Amino acid sequence: MVEKTINLNQQLNDIEQLFASGHIKKAQKDLRKLNSLFPRGKPIPSRFRHKFQRLNFTAKEYDDWAEFATSDKRSELINTVNGLANQKLEPRKLANQINSLQKQWQNLDQHGKTASKEKWAIFKEACEKAWAPCKDYFNELESKKEQNKAKKLNLLKDMDAFPAGKTAESITVIQIVNFLKGIHDKWKLFSPVPDGDFQDLNKSFRESRNKINQLLEEVEKFNRGKKEEIISEVESLSKEDIDASVARIRELQDTWRTLGPAGKKLDPQINENFAKVCDELLKIKDKELDESRGVMESIIKDLRDKVIAPGEAEQRFSELENLQGTNEEKKFKKAIRDFAMLQRNEKAQEKLKSYQELFEQLIENGSAKIAKELIPEFVNGKPKDAMDLNEASIRFQMFAGLDPIGPKEMVSRVKFEELKNRFTEKSIDLNEKLKEHFTNLVYSQGTANKKESAEVKKAMLKALKKVEKLLP
Repeated sequence: MVEKTINLNQQLNDIEQLFASGHIKKAQKDLRKLNSLFPRGKPIPSRFRHKFQRLNFTAKEYDDWAEFATSDKRSELINTVNGLANQKLEPRKLANQINSLQKQWQNLDQHGKTASKEKWAIFKEACEKAWAPCKDYFNELESKKEQNKAKKLNLLKDMDAFPAGKTAESITVIQIVNFLKGIHDKWKLFSPVPDGDFQDLNKSFRESRNKINQLLEEVEKFNRGKKEEIISEVESLSKEDIDASVARIRELQDTWRTLGPAGKKLDPQINENFAKVCDELLKIKDKELDESRGVMESIIKDLRDKVIAPGEAEQRFSELENLQGTNEEKKFKKAIRDFAMLQRNEKAQEKLKSYQELFEQLIENGSAKIAKELIPEFVNGKPKDAMDLNEASIRFQMFAGLDPIGPKEMVSRVKFEELKNRFTEKSIDLNEKLKEHFTNLVYSQGTANKKESAEVKKAMLKALKKVEKLLP
């Protein structure tokens, strides 16, 4: 009896302490358990009756406070749910909002007095009404999940069928890798799937992929064997007949490039080994080529320095047999072309220089002094009427296809006359026309105006460059 009394007193004290420390829900729960020990007809010991009453009053007081505190919050939640219909939210976002409000309601139940049946019914109805737009969306989503499941099952069939009948010799690494990449892309695309099928589908995918990876390993092993055979052959090539050995290396390099990878880990090493054994022979060949390249560079230098003629240069290069059909041959032929072009340019420059000097003399000294110095066949004879130097210059510039420089009125007049002549002339002999213009220039009336002379000279030199191909 004493023990029970002490226990009851201790329990009441513990409950009182829970109320005092703010653990209200725990205190109320423990108090209800204690109250259940004293149903109607079973009186509470008188010495504890007062404490029982006081604690029960405290519990009810906290219930009243909780109801008061949460009443406005629950009304606010109901109003918020009712207002969702006006927000026109996307279905998934709307569903998240409803779930959030429901969690808030549950939280109030857990930390305060449970809502009345009437208020809960109002909140529940509001949630069901708000959920209506989400219903079709989630039904469609479930249908989509089932469709994705079916598509993934078909992919699994394709994966299981892929290795059938394939050998290391009949398929390449890249074909397998591309197939797996395509499967991976589609697998990710066909999502989501029903939650209950997610794990099983992924497990089946891994199992099917492992079978394909086994085939991939077999192909890589096959490639590795072929590459090792090639390395062995290169190692056995003769260092004496280096040209034949290098030719064979080129063939083996082409074969090597057709073979796929030998595995991520082994590929770098086996490629390095192949390059190493090839380099041992290629370096011997390179040494020979370097010697020939030195001879070729010497030939090109002699050609540029005009020590030898192009024909002799070509003869000496032909003796370098190991450079035939190489990039060095292309380089040599370009040097020959460049030399020929240089010679042509030099001749052209000399020709232009001589005519430039002629124009300078013409403008500075007049035609009388230099008419005798012209190439006789390049002049059509002395014209009846001497042309003005500016007009002769304008006509020559137009002949060169330039927009002529000269006195404006004269330019306009000459343009009109030249245009009229084009309609009347049936055919034009360019060389004869050039002689005519030179004749007019040589026998033209010069100008004493230094500024004007300078402009004419400048314009004539520009025109001269345009017609240089017609000059004798």
